[in-house]
Amino acid sequence: MKLSRTHYLDASAIVKLFIREEGSDTLQAYFNKESDFRTTNVCFVEALMVLKRKRFCDKVPISDEEYFSACDQLLGWAHKKIEIEDIEMKDRMVFSEVEKVARKYNIDVSDAFQIVSVKGNYFSRFKSDSKPILITGDGPLAKAAEMEEIRVWNVREKPEPDRGN
Repeated sequence: MKLSRTHYLDASAIVKLFIREEGSDTLQAYFNKESDFRTTNVCFVEALMVLKRKRFCDKVPISDEEYFSACDQLLGWAHKKIEIEDIEMKDRMVFSEVEKVARKYNIDVSDAFQIVSVKGNYFSRFKSDSKPILITGDGPLAKAAEMEEIRVWNVREKPEPDRGN
């Protein structure tokens, strides 16, 4: 029997599902064969902002069609294929932990929210195949998450996530 595990997508991974980038093909194949994908509400909005930047600010922007298609797919998959977890951003205790992580690893607050969210998952305390995995294309986030003993798959470095702890 195959154990189900939770997959947390950060904004960089979400964008790779809709816009062709380094690691996109590998992530899309994995996404199509696995289940239980989640992201935080912060990462969901950040993914929309990245798509906006790619359309309106990049030197070589994506087309209107790519932009609207990516946004439409992302919004369509919200709560169907990707569950959006509402993190308590207003909770002072949560933000204190987020700030501590952000300062410790010199990462942004959005990435630190992702780490705190994954660490708060019930299965995070176990050393097994069921332990959640953070999927990212962001090197500094991947390194910080590993330092926090979170299972990480950097799609820009490995063809598939490691099995086990």
